[in-house]
Amino acid sequence: MKWSELKRIAIQNGWKLKRNGNKHDIYYHPDKDYEIQIERHGSQEVKYGLQIKLLKLIKN
Repeated sequence: MKWSELKRIAIQNGWKLKRNGNKHDIYYHPDKDYEIQIERHGSQEVKYGLQIKLLKLIKN
């Protein structure tokens, strides 16, 4: 999975851009009490372990 695909999934699940960091974008969800960081390397692959962790956070 590429970073751009992960970003698209997050936005479809209600996550909104809070701010831009150096190499990451910070997203928040109005119903959750935590934030997630998504790198701005759209065409690069997400490492498998990180991909699983972020998908759990996004879809919970």
